[in-house]
Amino acid sequence: MMVHWIIDVDQQVEVNRSRNRNQRIMRKNNLSKLWLVSVLAVSTATMATGQNGVSEPKIAEMIFWTPNVIISPSSKQVDKGTREFSIQHGFGLLSGGEKTLFGLDDPANIRFGLDWGLKEWFSVGVGRSKYAKTYDVRAKARFRSNSQLMVNIFSNVGVETLSDGRSFTQRLSYFSGVILSRKLSEKLFVQMMPGWSHFNLVEKNELPGGVVEEEVNDHVVVGVSARYQLKRRASLLVDFLPALGARSDGSNNVMSVGVDLKTGGHVFQLFVLTSQWITPQHAISRSRRSISDRDFGFGFSIHRTFW
Repeated sequence: MMVHWIIDVDQQVEVNRSRNRNQRIMRKNNLSKLWLVSVLAVSTATMATGQNGVSEPKIAEMIFWTPNVIISPSSKQVDKGTREFSIQHGFGLLSGGEKTLFGLDDPANIRFGLDWGLKEWFSVGVGRSKYAKTYDVRAKARFRSNSQLMVNIFSNVGVETLSDGRSFTQRLSYFSGVILSRKLSEKLFVQMMPGWSHFNLVEKNELPGGVVEEEVNDHVVVGVSARYQLKRRASLLVDFLPALGARSDGSNNVMSVGVDLKTGGHVFQLFVLTSQWITPQHAISRSRRSISDRDFGFGFSIHRTFW
């Protein structure tokens, strides 16, 4: 009974936070920023390889085992004709100790997702997260695949469905990035992802004591991720999403560390991370946990492939 009460309070806080906005700032979507980042990154990648790409989907599967590293999208493409169902969880702080069972008693965020492979180089997906009752639609396209470098472009659109008086366009958010990944050795695989997130509507709130916190519409990030293969079916994961330039007040960079466990058609992920938000744009702009304060919480994901 107490757990249900805590969850209800958490959801009511989200609603009240939206209703108590002192000011909302609306800006036009500016996709030109994304395309500039994408064109520069792809051009640099093409010059670095110095050769025409040869399609080798197996290389993508070797670099990462799931469509997401942890928070960041990965270079893994869902095979043509297959579907991948995922359940992602993020719990409370480990620092709660035994009183909260190391965060497991706290309200958790959860996302259910399904990705389809339409082509060997193109996939689409949908998902729904508990926080802000967010639905997201996403797509990933592979532009280059060879033994030296893989280049993918990822993009999603999210819509928050809390009942708080906002219009449909005010509820929208976006994330897009260019995923550059490479196999460095038989065990070490790395990825870099210049990306951009945008919220159509942001908040400006006055906190107790007269302190004003203001969100910004746009964030630019350069994500860095890696997988180190420990055994044939076990790997260590690191996922870091630092924002460059201006960012929302009170927000912090997102760090995740975990393990991949591969069992036939399933991949299980166990990790600790500094964000309960799961969609990239929300994690980048709204994560308030601090890496320096060791504000980590436990999380896990389950990925299942269907043919």
